[in-house]
Amino acid sequence: MNIFDCLEELQAELFEKSYEEIEAKYYELCSTNVGGNEAERIHNINLDTFQTQVKSNLQEAMHIVNEQSARAIYLLYDMDNDWESTFFICDGYSSLIEEDDDWASDWIDEIEGPNNKEFAQIYQENGFDATEKARVITLFLIVRTLVAFAKAVKNIKVDVPLCVGFHDQDPIMRIKE
Repeated sequence: MNIFDCLEELQAELFEKSYEEIEAKYYELCSTNVGGNEAERIHNINLDTFQTQVKSNLQEAMHIVNEQSARAIYLLYDMDNDWESTFFICDGYSSLIEEDDDWASDWIDEIEGPNNKEFAQIYQENGFDATEKARVITLFLIVRTLVAFAKAVKNIKVDVPLCVGFHDQDPIMRIKE
């Protein structure tokens, strides 16, 4: 299993399936392939504070978007550093079909986002993809992050593309295009 191949499939699922279906699918994948209680451990991490911070940060980002006529918002999180995140307000954007995410490295403003030390701890115990167990756990952590982000922003009016990804992820996940 290649994580990046799974991310392509996950991108399509974000537009086609409910967030509950997506999370259930990857919970089952983790439960089946990892053994022990890792899937349950990840599933039981409360993301309420993360989602509250995302909502607050996104509203702040939207003020900047409106003031500066920005074209996209991108949440970047760093799995190697406590899952710390930053919202980047970008004045460029290329759709997923264009297969060019260089726009995300050229931003006009940034806002500190939330972190998730519990996810970071689990990630550090296993690494990114050295083993099948690590790949499945990393994928489930990514899915939980994406779903929490998407649920947090779903009722906020956002007039620009909304994207999320981990450091060095290619392509970046589109929540809203």
